[in-house]
Amino acid sequence: MKVISLFSGAGGLDLGFIKAGAEIVFANDIDKDHAETYRRNIGKDVIVKDIRKVSAEEIPHGDIIIGGFPCLGFTIARGKYRTVNYEQNFLYKEFLRILKAKKPDYFLIENVPGMIRGSEFRLFFQKMIKEFDSAGYHVKWSNPPLNAADYGVPQIRKRIFILGTRKDVNKKLNTFPAPTHAPPDK
Repeated sequence: MKVISLFSGAGGLDLGFIKAGAEIVFANDIDKDHAETYRRNIGKDVIVKDIRKVSAEEIPHGDIIIGGFPCLGFTIARGKYRTVNYEQNFLYKEFLRILKAKKPDYFLIENVPGMIRGSEFRLFFQKMIKEFDSAGYHVKWSNPPLNAADYGVPQIRKRIFILGTRKDVNKKLNTFPAPTHAPPDK
């Protein structure tokens, strides 16, 4: 599987795909320090550029687009930034722009549970999901959020995952993996 990685950060999501046998064909992040960490973790270059200035023509074909746009406006951990109208919340539209242009079979988005906590955020989330549906994708998300500790990661890290399958693709991504690790006995 050929992977287009947007909002690549330090490469955690990409590393999972690589370990599953995928090939990262494009990676992008705006932050040069994130990109350097990515290079060290993944051993591959990252295009350091604001996603709003990345043209779809710069990006090779991929089977899936993955990414986790910034969570600052959604997270409950940083209350002063938590607002539906926070500018970075709308960066999902850049993911959507590239998705519409590249038309991969699948997409995967990762973000914090705060994006569905509270009525304003749920409405924002529902609107976002409708936009991905209107772009030609069947969409499913993890509700309740998945916890990385349930999959062997040594930290409690709950996240929403949004899966999309292009509507003309027969093999749908519509289930999330069962946990592989149980919480320790107390």
